[in-house]
Amino acid sequence: MKCPDNNIVVYNINMEINEKFFNTIYPVLNKLKERIAEDFVVFGSAPLYLIGVVSFDKPINDLDIALKDKNAIPKDAKEVTFQKNKNQKLYKLIIKGIKVDMGTCWKGQEDYFYRLFENPILVKGFKFANLEILEEWKEKMIKEYNREKDKIYLEKIKKFKSKLKDE
Repeated sequence: MKCPDNNIVVYNINMEINEKFFNTIYPVLNKLKERIAEDFVVFGSAPLYLIGVVSFDKPINDLDIALKDKNAIPKDAKEVTFQKNKNQKLYKLIIKGIKVDMGTCWKGQEDYFYRLFENPILVKGFKFANLEILEEWKEKMIKEYNREKDKIYLEKIKKFKSKLKDE
């Protein structure tokens, strides 16, 4: 299946999305949409693959999904904590062989969380977090948890933005 509209606009620059990546997650997103029937935004590393910040050259580990309504989380989703913080809960499902981590607003993260839903990147009816909010999230994860993968992704985001501004 080919994504019919494979262009998006980032920083007022018309860019192609990574169709291979989008086509990999498209069936999962469709199934998720059927299961939760709720507005959601894909965040984490998926938008970085989508717009080419990170190369899509190996299977993805998971999809991170933000939901406004906790009641939309399927009853069969497994509840876990993020970084062992009991106030930061995620709900896990496996859809079409891909782990889906869903979360709602965590206490103290309200401003960030609701901005995820503002100005998303839209691709074939699905919302992906924009680069600015992802950069902010990676900075927050580094500050709070010093995660190595976030350091790597933050550096890639900064290089990508610098390259775009030079064009």
